[in-house]
Amino acid sequence: MDYDLLLEGCCEMGRQLLECGAEIPRVEDTVHRLLAAHGLEGEVFAIPNCLWVSVPCPDGRTRTVMRRVRPSAVDIEGIERFNDLSRRLCAAPPEDPAELLAQCRETAASLRRYPTALCLFGYFLGAFFFALFFSGGWAEAMTAGLAGLACGACLTLLGLAGVNSFLSTLAAAFVLSALACGAAALGAPVSREITIAGAIMVLVPGLVFTNFMSDLLTGDMVAGLATFARAVLSAGAIALGAGSAMSLFREAPPLQAGAGTEYAPLLYCIFAFVACLGFCPAFNAQGVGGLLCCFGGALGWAFYLAGMGLWSNPFAASLIAAIAVAAYSEWMARLRRCPATSYLVIAMFPLVPGLTIYQAMDYGLRGDTDLFLETFFRTVGIAGCLALGLLVVSSALALSRKWRAG
Repeated sequence: MDYDLLLEGCCEMGRQLLECGAEIPRVEDTVHRLLAAHGLEGEVFAIPNCLWVSVPCPDGRTRTVMRRVRPSAVDIEGIERFNDLSRRLCAAPPEDPAELLAQCRETAASLRRYPTALCLFGYFLGAFFFALFFSGGWAEAMTAGLAGLACGACLTLLGLAGVNSFLSTLAAAFVLSALACGAAALGAPVSREITIAGAIMVLVPGLVFTNFMSDLLTGDMVAGLATFARAVLSAGAIALGAGSAMSLFREAPPLQAGAGTEYAPLLYCIFAFVACLGFCPAFNAQGVGGLLCCFGGALGWAFYLAGMGLWSNPFAASLIAAIAVAAYSEWMARLRRCPATSYLVIAMFPLVPGLTIYQAMDYGLRGDTDLFLETFFRTVGIAGCLALGLLVVSSALALSRKWRAG
């Protein structure tokens, strides 16, 4: 057997999963299983932008391969397709190692993609319904939708030009905030706070804000710190871009007519569902799987509202909602034989504290240190509760598997 070619194929599988945004434990476990299926026991170490695989082979030589990874946006279709491929290759490993590498490349080439126009509409849809979700009126929703559309166009154009993600996010945050603030400054009957908060959700990097806490809590320090750095850079780009635009309009009042519309609880869940639907093109969630992701978002918000009704505590409500979303994701993962991450990425968006992220930036720009610190720590606390909720479910499942095994 050509062990060099086998190792190359296993690394290619891990690299593709990392580039699609799969979680670190899944990548390492997948490569381990592929090696074991061919009778090899190796060492696998992955971080978000690099993968190492070392294998002692029967011929007495130890082979080590390192692959640089350039992660992009989460690709749910890619994660699901490569997960399915790895299952099939582990169940029936090909005799020729070249087949493993060929199937990985064939799968990467055959991934379905949304057209650019539909991706841009997704930015509009997500921002529009998140503005309603934050109790905005139709004026705020339309303004946020247009800001989200401009943000998506900016990201698309800068991505085609090869601009790095930090500068792209900074420019997109500036564009959406300038449009929202400009509309309010020109006298449009909109709440600047709600409009920007709704639009800025299309930039919030979803699970990144909770994943680094999960990695740290489970002891994966290197991956946790790498993800933390990514989260800080993303948040910093959003804050710099949006803050720069907001500072140009700092004399404008933060709240204007049309703010604070109250809706029935069921409507908030519907808003969460449709807002999540807007993220399906950006995260390449195809077919019925995308709809099931969005249902998870609505379900999570229903549990959040129930928790607030019982305890009136956003931290407890966030914890309960995160547990509900994680349990739903694990159930759907087993039902459809897909990674749970596919459902978590989109379903967690309604629980991400987007409104408090905006408020923290606004208080900081206005020099209100006390409110800035209070809002900042509340945002971090909610993110911690979300991470803890995910960890509770994953730990419970791990204990259950160990109990059944022995």
